[in-house]
Amino acid sequence: MKESFVLGVADGACWIVHPPQDPYGDGYIFTVETEVYQAGLTARTIAKVDGLFADVVTTLPGFVEGLAAGWRGWEGVLSWRSMEYELALDARHDGRGHVSLGVTLREPGPDWDDTAWSARAVFVLEAGEEMTRLAADLAYLLRT
Repeated sequence: MKESFVLGVADGACWIVHPPQDPYGDGYIFTVETEVYQAGLTARTIAKVDGLFADVVTTLPGFVEGLAAGWRGWEGVLSWRSMEYELALDARHDGRGHVSLGVTLREPGPDWDDTAWSARAVFVLEAGEEMTRLAADLAYLLRT
């Protein structure tokens, strides 16, 4: 069994993504348990993500691989969301070699009235090797 992906930083913050599960057994939709810890905050949710048959560009590994490939920078904010928005990432490049990666977790399930809890942590990563390693580790975990 694969080990969980862990993104940790010096200040003790971390983002954990556990190995995907295939709840329907067909490879189309996976669920991943994911957690964020930062400065006394603890949040955990289960996110629905694209399975084996999705266009790679739209998947979480594809999004992070795109960030790593754009190590020289981009304008504005790039973002990705899971199928039901339980997990969302946003990325900003500072133009000097660092990426601020925001990870937002939200209560699982539909949120028709916008009352679900959410928690957000931001990780600052080196745009080259650190982002490349992040992309490779997530791809290994989520592309079963």
